[in-house]
Amino acid sequence: MAAWWNIYRILVRYSIRAERQYPWNFFFNLLFHVLMLTAELATVLLILARVGPIAGWSAKDIIFLFGLVTAEGGGFRIFAAELHDFDKYLVHGEFDAILIRPAPSLLSVITRSIDIGQAAMILQGLALLAWASWRLHLMAVDGWAVWLAMGLALVSGSVIWFAMVTALAALGFWTTRTDDLAPVILYGPETAAQYPLSIYPQAIRWLFFSVLPIGFGGYLPAAVILHKMAGSWMIVGSVAAAAASLAAALGLWSWGVRRYTSTGT
Repeated sequence: MAAWWNIYRILVRYSIRAERQYPWNFFFNLLFHVLMLTAELATVLLILARVGPIAGWSAKDIIFLFGLVTAEGGGFRIFAAELHDFDKYLVHGEFDAILIRPAPSLLSVITRSIDIGQAAMILQGLALLAWASWRLHLMAVDGWAVWLAMGLALVSGSVIWFAMVTALAALGFWTTRTDDLAPVILYGPETAAQYPLSIYPQAIRWLFFSVLPIGFGGYLPAAVILHKMAGSWMIVGSVAAAAASLAAALGLWSWGVRRYTSTGT
């Protein structure tokens, strides 16, 4: 593990160095993410201004949830940029070159491009979390325990989203293209996770706590931290769900790699 970790750090360093060769591209990428997230937050606030609290969640509560989901999204996207565009590896045979490298295939793929522009999502998400925590007086109620809970939630949520995008890419070994699956597995659920999952029908809630376990990374820890659900042990449950999701995604990836037959080019 130590040897693979050293390889990973080296590959990440060179990937970031390559990104820094194009500073204007980085700047506009960062600006785009800031504007996009600002527009998304404005949409949420406009809905709240029109309908008021949603399922007992005030505007501050939902800003807290939005910040948590946003920071988690940035956390996994920094390291999953290539998995978002994994189709090209399968369609054009680029995955053949990955397989002859003396490193795990998934490690080789994710280190080819580190999207540091996604740091904007992390910073904006953390800023929203800090503001909402201050306005909700969470520190006064729970002290430093709230920061520990938020830290565990952020890590768990990022791992769950990374597991989901890894599983999506792995499905490409069977379907070749995953463009049509991405809105169902990633984009739609990510938008849904910005609101309390209690507003959705029972079937949707079941889906978000089983096949697409985003509820363990956003809604569940947020509900516990905001005292809308009892049981601090559920934060540990989020960590366990993240570990299980990652293990399942890695298993699916390994299965897909064994099935891979190349393009014949």
